[in-house]
Amino acid sequence: MGYAMLAAVPPVYGLYVSFFGPLVYFFFGTSRHVSIGTFAVVSLMLAGSVNRLASTASTEVNITDSLTRTEPSIESGKYSAIEVASSITLLVAFFQLGMSVLRLGSLSTYLSDQLVVGFTTGSSVHVFTSQVKRVLGLDIPSFSGLFNIVYTYIEIFKRIAETNIASLVISLICIVLLVLSKQFLDDKFKKFARTPVPMELLLVISGTSLSYVFNFGAKYDLEIVGEIPTGLPPPSLPPIDIWVTVVSDAFAIAIVAFTINLSLGKIFAKKHNYEINSNQEMFALGIVNAVTSCFSGFISSASLSRSLVQEGAGCKTQITSLVSCSILLFVLLFLGPLFEYLPNCVLAAIIVVALKGMFMQYKQLPKLFRHSKTDFGIWVVTWASTVFLDVTYGLGIGVGFSLLTIIWRTNHPQVAVMGRLEDTNIYKDISIYQPVFELPCIKIVRFEASLYFANAEYFRNMLYAVSEVTPTKLKRLRLRVEEKLKKKKDSECTNGSQHSIESHNSCSSRVSASSDESLEPQDPLGLSNYDSSVDLSGLGHDYVDIEVTETSADIEKPPASVTDADLKFMIIDCSMFSYVDITGVQTLAQIIKEYDEVDIMVILVSCRHNVRAMLQQSGFYKTLSADRLFLTVHDAVLFAVQSTSKHLLEYEKTSSIVVHF
Repeated sequence: MGYAMLAAVPPVYGLYVSFFGPLVYFFFGTSRHVSIGTFAVVSLMLAGSVNRLASTASTEVNITDSLTRTEPSIESGKYSAIEVASSITLLVAFFQLGMSVLRLGSLSTYLSDQLVVGFTTGSSVHVFTSQVKRVLGLDIPSFSGLFNIVYTYIEIFKRIAETNIASLVISLICIVLLVLSKQFLDDKFKKFARTPVPMELLLVISGTSLSYVFNFGAKYDLEIVGEIPTGLPPPSLPPIDIWVTVVSDAFAIAIVAFTINLSLGKIFAKKHNYEINSNQEMFALGIVNAVTSCFSGFISSASLSRSLVQEGAGCKTQITSLVSCSILLFVLLFLGPLFEYLPNCVLAAIIVVALKGMFMQYKQLPKLFRHSKTDFGIWVVTWASTVFLDVTYGLGIGVGFSLLTIIWRTNHPQVAVMGRLEDTNIYKDISIYQPVFELPCIKIVRFEASLYFANAEYFRNMLYAVSEVTPTKLKRLRLRVEEKLKKKKDSECTNGSQHSIESHNSCSSRVSASSDESLEPQDPLGLSNYDSSVDLSGLGHDYVDIEVTETSADIEKPPASVTDADLKFMIIDCSMFSYVDITGVQTLAQIIKEYDEVDIMVILVSCRHNVRAMLQQSGFYKTLSADRLFLTVHDAVLFAVQSTSKHLLEYEKTSSIVVHF
């Protein structure tokens, strides 16, 4: 009944939900311990639409379009509160049934635990706020839209002097008794019975009795439950012409209700070693809400308190739900009118204490911050947007932010530089494992994500960064050096008095020195005369010293000496590529072409079958021959070492310049 008030409908309709929900779920559900009923967050989300569309004379201030304070206005609609709630419930049922037919029961997996906890914790703040005015006995307008909770508390503090002392005292007594019962009496009571002390039931009975005897409603101006009809409501189809205005609200409620139901069901299933079917749960919840909406009910979901009581009492199947339905049927048929004098502040106190479990979730924050800053951010953003904006906005913003973190992490994955563990064929990340070392002239890189359009450019830039070689810049430098050398040769040929011509079609510099003088360092690459405006940074080389080992040097190909003594092989470990799209293939081809132009061979290793198939289908082997693909990193390293040894041997025989880095 308390959650019915939270949903902005009369309390008796909460009894209808608690009767029809478990009865239908018994036939279609897969969880053995979940008890279908009302849930605070779902009721609160429903209340926003009910207050906006119902014809009941409830004052509501809408501040979505304006953050300025406006005077409360009476919003009259075509339908009553329960008609609006039932209509939205039927639309929610259709959404859930449609998603079950489309096998979208796994949709809730995209709502992370941190998002769900942050959302439910933020929603609990709204639930608590909605009960504060009942605890204090204040008659204040309802606010909707952005920052509605801020305006609600402003209004509460403005009217704090109007607090109904009787309502406050009764609420505090109920809260104290409930807390003491849960903290101290429940464990002792379980020694004699498998259920906790039914303090909520005792408070409802005692509150109703005292209110009837002492006439609390008239004497102390307390708001009471009011008339409760006996029997069950007749079936009727809810109005559907308001669906256009509530479709977004209904979809959000459908997702949240199912997520809560499935999460609670998975907890019990894991604890008792059985499985539940997510699609069947979606279907069962859709049928439950469809039936409930036709009997003047509102949205059903897993009832946290009832489910915990059932599980704690040792229930094994949904037969327990049938027993509880039988008791509720007896109450509806015979005992309903006895609760007409129950003060609403008693129900408010029960709801406030029931929120304790949600508020305890704040304890997770320090641990979550230490373990994962990203998950902590999801929790905080979802909570803050839910509390300060609105429940519906909070869910959307939380999902959006969660997806952004996924996109960011896939777009900017870890790039590991691999090194070899000495005397083994094991290669590990040099930033994590010690002692490992990099091999000379070889760079081993592992991109720890799939390669696709969103991160292909990042992949290429990271290769440039970790290899310390930017092929395009290096190529431009070579072209400029060649141009400088060509101009220098033309000048030296013109000034023949300063140089000797060694052949009829070439001319080169010769350094001569007397035998008793030390050899002065020369600049065979022409770098001393190189334009100072040329940026040599980012090429991956520090030009420390250039030493001429012979008096004659062939400088026809000086740019090759820039890389001959450094990086020769780039080995890309593709073991983390679960898939590669066309953009990824094109990026790989571009990288290979660029590095080939500066005499650096790119080798791919550990490609999965689907990756190799994609390379084959896209014509990638026209760019890279299949002999550049190796099964393991070690195979590629052995190939690179053998090729490097041959290259260095040939280089020593032909080269006249040694460049030290």
